[in-house]
Amino acid sequence: MITKRQLGFAVVALGLLVIGATVGVDFIGAGRWSGFGPLQRIGIGLSLPTIVAGCILIRLGNRPA
Repeated sequence: MITKRQLGFAVVALGLLVIGATVGVDFIGAGRWSGFGPLQRIGIGLSLPTIVAGCILIRLGNRPA
C-alpha cells in the first residue's frame, strides 16, 4: 500500500522533472522565442503548485493514500 509520504515524494519528483525539462528545452533552443516562451511559462506555472501539493502530502506522513 502506498502512503501519502511516498505519493508526495513522487509528486515532487514529477514537478521537478517538469521544471528541469522546461529549463532544458530553453538551453537546447527549441521554439521561436528567445528566453522563456508561453508554453514554458505554463509548464513552470503548473509544476510549482504540483511541488507544493507534494510537500503537503509529505507532511501528512505514513497514513495510506
